[in-house]
Amino acid sequence: MTLGGASAADSVEPAGGNSPTQSTLCRVMLPDDANPSGNVHGGTILHLIEQAGWIVATRHCNSNKSSENSGFFSSAKDLSAALVRVEHMDFIQPMYIGEIAQITANVVFTSERSMEVRVEVWAENASKGQRRLTNQAILWYVAVPMDKETSAGHLKSQPVPPLPSNLKLRKEVAAAAKERYEMQKAQRAQAQELPGDTKLVALQPESDAVASSPAASQSSLQHVILPSECFANSIAQGGVIMKLMDTLAGVTAARHCRSPAVVTASLDAIDFHAPVLNGNLVTVTGRVTHTSKRSMEIEVIVFADNAFTGERKATNTAYFTFVTLNRLTGKVNEVPQLSTPTDEDKARFAEGQQRYDERKEARKAQKYTY
Repeated sequence: MTLGGASAADSVEPAGGNSPTQSTLCRVMLPDDANPSGNVHGGTILHLIEQAGWIVATRHCNSNKSSENSGFFSSAKDLSAALVRVEHMDFIQPMYIGEIAQITANVVFTSERSMEVRVEVWAENASKGQRRLTNQAILWYVAVPMDKETSAGHLKSQPVPPLPSNLKLRKEVAAAAKERYEMQKAQRAQAQELPGDTKLVALQPESDAVASSPAASQSSLQHVILPSECFANSIAQGGVIMKLMDTLAGVTAARHCRSPAVVTASLDAIDFHAPVLNGNLVTVTGRVTHTSKRSMEIEVIVFADNAFTGERKATNTAYFTFVTLNRLTGKVNEVPQLSTPTDEDKARFAEGQQRYDERKEARKAQKYTY
């Protein structure tokens, strides 16, 4: 998969090593990071992207404590960034075990109570001195106080400092960010509820399901959120949730293809509608909703259960696109076509076909060049 026009020339200009608007992470990719195909697991990349985004967003949230912005707030609460949205993302190239992942995050736009963070992922081959751009993403964060109310799940967004006056961004980067902000603002005004069918998928015995149907490959996993997977305010890291979503989507795709050699090609926008907290039981469900000749779309839904109150919330939905690879040649194989025995399956397939066509047109128009 390629992201049209993406290159080093599209990078945001560095803000300086001590700038609160930029952060960089580096990590060697180890065998523990591999998927069954031997490449780096897509969920690992998503986790690293969100970590880099959280660092720079949290740093910027608290930049009011610097001398430049000391008068911006009347209070001096310690703030933490909370991920609320991830834009569409293509996996441009695979990353391999042994390469160094370099993740650079920049705050490129702020509104009164939100900020947009642009993230780029590069794979470095240290022995050859070569770098490749593998991912680009746009993340949106809000600022929340790091106090007991936040850890209890009552997120109250706080004002966000403006970008520094000396930050140099290309005009087209700033204009595109503002356009995305206005588009999301309009979308939120139209629909406040979680989109899609958020009923918990009831798994059927595989023997009762029609071959190659959504019911034959639908999957579910459960996971208790631990302190090590949370930030200091007891909110689960967005990257942890996205990695669980990618893992579940991969399981579903592998079951449909009858092959473990499946990889993430892209994902649609993910909105975080409610926080997932330390101790929550997370249930992730997925089903194949559409197939083309060489790709499959997986719908993933996340639920969070509070063990103390018994409350269940649907926190996220997203559509992941997967492909399956020939393990000898590395080339993309054809995907078994999805059977749609029920009216509900047919309706989901038609909606998936529309999304598939829109993705193709967006790539042709280079809509997702950041």
